[in-house]
Amino acid sequence: MRRTLFLSWWAVFFLPGLALGLNYTELYPYFPEIPGFKAEAPTGMTVTTPAGEMTTVERTYRAGEKILRAQLMVGGMAQGVWYPLTLQVSYDSPEEKLESLTVEGFPAKRITRKKEQAGTLILLLSPKGAFPVALFVLECQGLTPAEAQKHLKHFRLKDLARRLSL
Repeated sequence: MRRTLFLSWWAVFFLPGLALGLNYTELYPYFPEIPGFKAEAPTGMTVTTPAGEMTTVERTYRAGEKILRAQLMVGGMAQGVWYPLTLQVSYDSPEEKLESLTVEGFPAKRITRKKEQAGTLILLLSPKGAFPVALFVLECQGLTPAEAQKHLKHFRLKDLARRLSL
């Protein structure tokens, strides 16, 4: 499950940034318990570089063979993850499918790994063209991203987006 859309650390130093002023622990309440899943403790960090800051928060949830990994990315790393997805609207192959859609009012990408019953949902929480970029990522294993999508209601994404309006 450690397959993740994670931008290399070196890129954090080269992407434009600014001081976000986020305390990642204040974002933990947006990663609540999910009924039917056992949740690990949330974790996060803020990395400060001469080019700006990057803040992440994540929490992993397990229910038998089902695993959800929720992650928030704010700053240059999020911009680096989202930008390539804006270039390719969609694709479909025997192994994987990428769809563009709107989820809870946010532009989103859904990547389904067909043979594994797994994938990733990526939601853009910041307005298009705004900086810093804020992404909410929900990776899933043992269920499809379409099935995992129903669990997004627990994360209060609209409240989180308002909180991140920097």
